[in-house]
This record gives sequence, structure tokens and C-alpha cells, in this order.
Amino acid sequence: MPKRGENIYKRSDGRYEGRYKCGYNEKGKVIYKSVYARSYKECKEKRISAINGIEKEKSKESKMTVNKLFEMWLDTVSLTVKKSSLARYREIYTNHIKSEFGDMLVQGITTQYLNEYVKKKLNSDKSGGKQGLSPRTVINILCVIKAAFRYGEKTYNIFNPTTAVIIPKIEKKEIDVLTDKEIRKLKKYLAEKNDYFTVLFELAISTGIRIGEISALTCRDIDIRRGILKISKSTQRIKKEESKSVKTEVVISSPKTQNSIREIPLSPSLLKILKDFISGRDKDEFIFSKDGKKPIDVRNIQKRFKIALEACSIRNVKFHILRHTFATKWVDKGLSVKILSEILGHSSVNITLSLYVHPTMKEKKIAMNKFSVA
Repeated sequence: MPKRGENIYKRSDGRYEGRYKCGYNEKGKVIYKSVYARSYKECKEKRISAINGIEKEKSKESKMTVNKLFEMWLDTVSLTVKKSSLARYREIYTNHIKSEFGDMLVQGITTQYLNEYVKKKLNSDKSGGKQGLSPRTVINILCVIKAAFRYGEKTYNIFNPTTAVIIPKIEKKEIDVLTDKEIRKLKKYLAEKNDYFTVLFELAISTGIRIGEISALTCRDIDIRRGILKISKSTQRIKKEESKSVKTEVVISSPKTQNSIREIPLSPSLLKILKDFISGRDKDEFIFSKDGKKPIDVRNIQKRFKIALEACSIRNVKFHILRHTFATKWVDKGLSVKILSEILGHSSVNITLSLYVHPTMKEKKIAMNKFSVA
């Protein structure tokens, strides 16, 4: 028979239910779980077993360091994420977590501690004239910390202090694009050079594809008959694990998201440029490569772009500005945002709208003049 204080009750369906404390939520309230059995004795045994399991996990938690937690989490996610993603997680852990609080016990990491950590990262070294990390960088660090503690919570019943951590606010910046004058200057300069980068530049500013996607293109990805460019892979330079001589390596993997795998129709003029450029080459050769066997390093693309900017007396901007320029020009011409979203490989048309569609005051006035509540 159930005894007072045991938290074992007989239910209306004839089964016995045994409740027990399994932890606390982020607000400090007790979380309960239940076990069920047909007999009181079996229910009591199940409840004791569950409580003992929690105590065992708590014992593990009390001795577990943050370094150990991340070591186990990284080992687990290595089975499910891309090599480039895993390298980024490891880099964030090594540069921002391991040295900061890696030796601390997991149970010593509280929400308050992490909030102070966020403030420190945002403001570090400002007194010495150095800027703290950007909100976006700090958010990326928090994403990794959150993922590791969620793993600990699910696997070892560790209290997760990240659920109520304050997320830094990101100030929205205006999209930077090349002006028509700057585009004309670059095209004139590159036409005189007339080498691989002339073609590469024209491809980037005419399709908006990412620098890593350009690097990974092979001749097979250009369907001359259909006039289609196929995007199915991307390159990325990552830190090389367990290597003393080589610090980084270039890896080829799937693009940024599933939506980034796409087909882009080519204009007749761009198709001719690409057709002439790859004429007589093997289908499996990389388009922009010294020997066709290895993809061009994105660092070399950035370097050539910087040289072109300096030669044309244009401000120092990143290669990614060509993607922004393509998208902005598309919107300015009044073309379909839905089509643009698919060409860019965005996961949602809302991303495209928020980045590139900004009504002018003239357009707002016209809309207001047409509006009527009657």
C-alpha cells in the first residue's frame, strides 16, 4: 500500500503512478516526472531506480568541466554536421570558450555568469583602444554554447543556464553596393586585362553567386544546351585538425543551405562568355583553376578583386559586394523578388525582402495617395 509522503498514488485506470523531482527550470521551479506500473511494488522500484539515476547523473555533473562537456558534444555532432561546420565550432570553442571558462565545473556556469561573459565580449579591451567583438560574433559564440549545454541537458540531465541568456542586439546596416560608375570603371579595367578574373567578375555580378560557389564550379556545371548554371557545391578554407605543418585546408562540400542547391538561367551574353572560356576543356575541370584539378582559393579571388579596386581608385570592399549589387540592381528594375530569392539561393523570400526591398519616399507617397478607408 502507498505510504504518506512517498508520492505514489493509485490511478483511476488501476495503475500506480510514482512522481519524483528531476530538476529545476530556468525560473527555479521544480520539474516533476512520473513512472507507472500495475503494482505498488513495481512502481516503487521504478521510482527508486529513476531517483538513483538522477543522483548518478548529478554526481557526474558535479565533476564535469566545461571542457569535458564540449569534448563530448563536438565528438557527437561530428557525426551529423559538415566538416566546415565542425571546424567552425571547434574554432569558436578554442578561441572564446576553452581559455575563458573551460576549466570551470559545468554546475558553476549560471545564467548570470554567461550574461557577464556576453558583456565582457562586447566591451573587451575598449579601454585600451581596442573594440570588443561585434554582436553578430558574440551571437555565434552563444549559439555554440547553447548547443553544447542543450546536449548536456538531454544526455546528462545537466541544468541548462543558456535559456535565459540575454542576446545582443544587432543594428541593421545599409546594404553596400557598387555604383554604376564604379562598375563601368571595373569592367573597363578588367576588359583590358582579359584573363580569368574578367570572366569571374562578370559571372559574379551577373548572377550574384557566392564566392565559395564560384570557386567550386566545374565545366560540367555549365549546361550549354539549356543555358543553365548549376550550383551544387561550395569551397571553404578551414583549420586543419591534427596537423603541425599545415594550418588550413580547402574543403568542397554542399552549399550553405539546401535551398542553395539551384539552377540559374544564364543570359545569352554571359553564356557565350562562359562557353568560350571553357571550350575544349574536360567536363570535370574546375573552371577557375591553374591546372583544372584544384579549385581556386577564395583568398586569391579576394586578392585579385582588391588589386582591381585599387587600380580603379575604388574604396576597399569585400567581394561579396558583387552579390549585393546584383540583387539591388534586380530589385531596382522592378523584377520578381520571388525569382531573385531562388536565384540567390535564399531559404525564404522574406530574407530577400528584408535585405533588398526598401520602398522610397516617393513610392510611399503614391501608395498613401491611393489609399482610402471609405
